[in-house]
Amino acid sequence: MIDRITEQPFCQTRVMGSTGYENKIFNEDCLSTMDRMDKGIIDAIVTSPPYNTSRKGSSLDGASANVRYDEFNDCKTDDEYIAWTIDIFKAYDKVLKPNGVVLYNLSYSSENTHLMWLVVAEIMKQTNFLVADNIIWKKPTTSPNSCSPNKLTRLCEYVFVFCRKNEFETFECNKEVSSLRKTGQVAYKNYFNFIEAKNNDGSNDIHKATYSSELVRKLLLLYVKEGSLVYDSFMGTGTTAVACVIEKMKYVGSEISNRYVEMSKKRIATFENQTSLF
Repeated sequence: MIDRITEQPFCQTRVMGSTGYENKIFNEDCLSTMDRMDKGIIDAIVTSPPYNTSRKGSSLDGASANVRYDEFNDCKTDDEYIAWTIDIFKAYDKVLKPNGVVLYNLSYSSENTHLMWLVVAEIMKQTNFLVADNIIWKKPTTSPNSCSPNKLTRLCEYVFVFCRKNEFETFECNKEVSSLRKTGQVAYKNYFNFIEAKNNDGSNDIHKATYSSELVRKLLLLYVKEGSLVYDSFMGTGTTAVACVIEKMKYVGSEISNRYVEMSKKRIATFENQTSLF
């Protein structure tokens, strides 16, 4: 299959960097994009991958209402999903700059409550990354409400902050100093691992599993400096790119669905024309 790649950056007012990746979304598998990237060109990775929570028996032809993505099999076995994730994190290790972070939004389904934890454990066992922090994302609403007699309705999701194992003490974070103690110890302002943000940026007809640019903006302000290059390996309909445009950062993304890429173009163009509002 021939990869489809957008040839021009969506933001025509910015100058392309030497790497040729700034402000572009590649219509292809993320492993293909990262395979071409030079080592250590990405400042931070912010993404929300498919959770592998579509009900078994769903198909990619749109026949089932449980299919969340038009060109991705979200019904992998646990082992398949874990192996797929490990390949992606090994690629992250190549493209991420020293002391950069991976901000990885995951959740679980009522039918498979264990997979998320297995994935996180295997990332730490099989790759160069470990979990430095676990952020709780609280949404204002949840839909649909749970029909389970014994499982709670999930109002929160997780954002796992991954850093390289040898960078646990040095990975980038934008915490501000509040005081310098007499002993010389630095004290910082409190930044709690609990973020309240919208569920998404509004419903659309082609992507039923979008996430929130408000969440991404808050994450960017915590971990990424203005002007940095942020990679989203599952760009979807452009949420991370929109947040980067608003916060004056550069983006690069991968997305296998051509329909999602086309919607991303429209969304990004809209926000580029409204940046003065932010």
